[in-house]
Amino acid sequence: MNSLIAATMHARVLPLLLAGTLTTLAATLATGASPTTAGGNAETQTSVEQTARSTQPAAEVDSTLVGLWEASRTFDSAFEGEVVVRETSHGLFATVGQYTVAVSRDGNSTKFTLPDGKGRFDGLLDGDAIVGHWIQPATVQSFAEMASPVVLKPVTSGTWKGRVQILADEIHFYLSLRPCAGGRVCGNLQNPEANVGRFYDIHDVRLLDTNEVEFADADGQVIIDGRYDPEWDRLTIYFGFGGGHYDFSRAPGDRTSRFYPRPDTSYSYLEPALLDDGWSTATAEEVGLRRRLLGDLVTMIDTTSMESVDAPQIHALLVARGGKLVLEEYFHGYGRTSRHTTRSAGKSFTTTIVGAAEAKGLLSVSDKVATLLDWHPRDSDVDKASRMTVEHLVTMSSGLDCDDWDQNSPGGEDRMQNQNEQPDWVAFTLSQKMIAEPGTKSAYCSASQHLAGAAVIAATDTWLPEFFRTAIAEPLQMDVYHYNLSPVGRGYGGGGIYITARDFLKLGQVFLDGGTWNGKRIVSEEWVHRATRPYSQIGREGYGYGWWVFQYEFGGKKLDAYYAGGNGGQYIIVVPELDLNIVFMGGNFSQRVQHRSKYEYVPQYILPAVTD
Repeated sequence: MNSLIAATMHARVLPLLLAGTLTTLAATLATGASPTTAGGNAETQTSVEQTARSTQPAAEVDSTLVGLWEASRTFDSAFEGEVVVRETSHGLFATVGQYTVAVSRDGNSTKFTLPDGKGRFDGLLDGDAIVGHWIQPATVQSFAEMASPVVLKPVTSGTWKGRVQILADEIHFYLSLRPCAGGRVCGNLQNPEANVGRFYDIHDVRLLDTNEVEFADADGQVIIDGRYDPEWDRLTIYFGFGGGHYDFSRAPGDRTSRFYPRPDTSYSYLEPALLDDGWSTATAEEVGLRRRLLGDLVTMIDTTSMESVDAPQIHALLVARGGKLVLEEYFHGYGRTSRHTTRSAGKSFTTTIVGAAEAKGLLSVSDKVATLLDWHPRDSDVDKASRMTVEHLVTMSSGLDCDDWDQNSPGGEDRMQNQNEQPDWVAFTLSQKMIAEPGTKSAYCSASQHLAGAAVIAATDTWLPEFFRTAIAEPLQMDVYHYNLSPVGRGYGGGGIYITARDFLKLGQVFLDGGTWNGKRIVSEEWVHRATRPYSQIGREGYGYGWWVFQYEFGGKKLDAYYAGGNGGQYIIVVPELDLNIVFMGGNFSQRVQHRSKYEYVPQYILPAVTD
């Protein structure tokens, strides 16, 4: 999250949203919360209310607004489509939709910018092709510029063509209203992109004579309001998020709305599709997994009621064993080609970028940060700062005053992204005090991983998304991704990259296979060992090089495991002893229920499915 939110967020929502940002996951990720507490106490509260009201006379419910409502907006602020670059007698020009603009070339560097903030291209002449990234303007969905890979291939002498694919900038809302005790209408609001609906546990809906609508909480306080148009049977609500007013229409009555996990709850197992993306596929039985238990998990997700504000929002579930993809399921309108946010799980990509740079001999974790980043710390910090290495960054033990879990920490991610004085987040972080000797104290610090990305830039003299493309994305046969940028155009190392679930799963497979993907070396085997051991402890779990380290108790023994974790329920979970690689992607941002996939679904369904 960054300061752009402040310009769009409704006054009722802003204080709450700022308390539940990208890093809120970290505060509960390693707390060891009991799975039985996942999901909060909404059901208990409802039960108490119903018991209290059961002695009261039944009241007639105004059913005018009862039902499922949905609204969405697509923000067309950037170009997407074909790009043609031509060499003419007057120079190099790019035709992009309705625009034709001059192309700047300096050596192999190739750049051009569209007017009206529609986007820009930054690439390199690589052999016969022009390879680079399209930079999409800051989106409503992500609040950041996004860099997406583009390849312009030669079609004739002096002509190159390619296609820009941007992050679909869409916001969806689903409003479920139902009769409640005491003549009330209650319900919940869901928003898969940011989970804004978590703030609106609706306990009463009041349709006034003026057709104004008030949505109240358990204390009777109005939390949102809107207007009902009886002629068009339409609700209009203002959120102050994602563009303001949304017009809600009634959803179809056949479960085809994305509010439901899927239209059809009668699940039948199918082997995942074999695509040209590097994944081998197999049936569950072929890799020693019980199809029935995997099917029970999918059916449970399919049939879970969405009526609670704390309902689990699983968007993707993938399982691989022995390097073969055996389960691939999507929910709530997401699919195989959907690019989903990874939130803080993207930190594990950042540290892998560092490992890839080390494998190429371009960087070492023992390199000094002050030297790499030409850092001149304050006089009182010189001694400590001089001992800070890249390893201290990737293990979040830099000694800087940065703790995302402490709202008073001056270097925390929320403060960094919501301040306007220093748009360069590297400079902002390096301006913080040294409060500990590097390596002696660990704290969850997203800015630390951003500094690690900056170290790669300095060591390789390469823009971070470009190094990611060549060192990670291309050898992993990744599909189109969207790399989020800081305000000054650096790739943000603290997380947030948007990728497909199949590509997300590949990162786990690289580490399970000793640093390789289909025989291609990404990081060294030694890096895998170091990255997945508990270098330090943050909260109640160990932390390595961007990976959390923990154990499952199963079958009378403890199984070592490690995971990448991101707010909302973004998980890559690896269990080496069982050769298991698991991905969950979800939308329960800043809710405890997001951890059910790790604490409940894996030990209750996936681990017992292993037959050998």
